[in-house]
Amino acid sequence: MKRIGSQLCFCSPETILRRMAVEQNSKNVITRIFSLDDGIVETANTLFFDGILSAEIISVKQSGANYLSEKLTNDYQYIDVSVELPTQEITPGTKPLLLDFGTNSVLLINKLLVHLAPMLSSFSIFEIIAACTFYPALALNTTGELCKSRTTQLLLWENVDLVNKRITLQTCIREMV
Repeated sequence: MKRIGSQLCFCSPETILRRMAVEQNSKNVITRIFSLDDGIVETANTLFFDGILSAEIISVKQSGANYLSEKLTNDYQYIDVSVELPTQEITPGTKPLLLDFGTNSVLLINKLLVHLAPMLSSFSIFEIIAACTFYPALALNTTGELCKSRTTQLLLWENVDLVNKRITLQTCIREMV
């Protein structure tokens, strides 16, 4: 078992939990999500990090689900950043943002985030996380929520402006292995 705690845990756009820890077994199945404030003492096995925990980034494009193209444009503000970056600022609209990096490689995504950060300045960090993790899962008809029994690679979003809830030029993602 591994236990990872942080200031915030992004479960869904409606459920962002404070001072939580996520426990996973060796197969990356979440066995428990619990408050760090509930217990008197936390075990030495819990690693605490500065940032936001989330589920893995999902690429609709990488999944090969071409049949979704109409659904993506009807239901989401779908932006494919795998080929080229948008030339103008991306602004919040009536539809949820869905960012598609064309990969789930954290190394490649971190390189793109540096260039995307100024374009995403009008979105909260939670909208950005949802755009990469939650909404792509929903578009592929899988579980978008970070919850018990879900198998996922946990990610830590570091160097985020937690006061203003914004992405920064230093924001990066780390896989919690």
